[in-house]
Amino acid sequence: MTDAAADADADTDARTKGYADGRTDGRTGAAIGGHPDGATASGPPGAAAPEGTGRRSPVISRLEWGVMEVEGLPPGKDFVLHPGGGHPWAWAAHGTRHSPGVRPGDVRELLERGATVLVLSLGMDERLRIAPPTLELLRQTGVEAHVRETRAAAALYDSLAAGGRPVGGLFHSTC
Repeated sequence: MTDAAADADADTDARTKGYADGRTDGRTGAAIGGHPDGATASGPPGAAAPEGTGRRSPVISRLEWGVMEVEGLPPGKDFVLHPGGGHPWAWAAHGTRHSPGVRPGDVRELLERGATVLVLSLGMDERLRIAPPTLELLRQTGVEAHVRETRAAAALYDSLAAGGRPVGGLFHSTC
C-alpha cells in the first residue's frame, strides 16, 4: 500500500470508527470534530493558557497487549497522555466502559491540559466505543480528533508528539 493510500485509509478511519454503530458522518471530509479547513479550537479567545501548554507530549516507547511504556511514566495498561505528562487511565473516574464508550470527562481532561489535537484509541480489538455525548463534545469544540485501533492510534500520537504538536490521547491496550 502506498503512503497516500494509507493516509486515505487513516482519514476514513477517523471519520467512521468513532460511531458506536459504525456509521460514517457523510457531511464533511474532516476527522471527527475537525474543521473542514484544518483549523483547531484550543479554547475561547483571550482565555488563559491551559495547564500543559508549551510542554511536550510524552512518547509511547512500547505497546503490547496489556502493556504500555510511556516516556517518564511507569509501565501500565491504559493511559491518559497530554502535553507535559500523563497518568494511568482509570475508566471509573468518568464512567467509561466498553459501551457506550469514552466519556466526555475523559476528553475534557485532555483539553484542559493543553491538547489541541486528540488521539482516541478503540482497543486492540476495537471493542472500546466513543459515547455519543463525547462525539458531540468533539464536534462542538471543533478540536482535531482521530479515532483509531490502539496500535494505529499510538503510531499517530507518537508522530504528532515528535513533530511538537500539543497532542493528547486515551489509550486502551487490550480488547
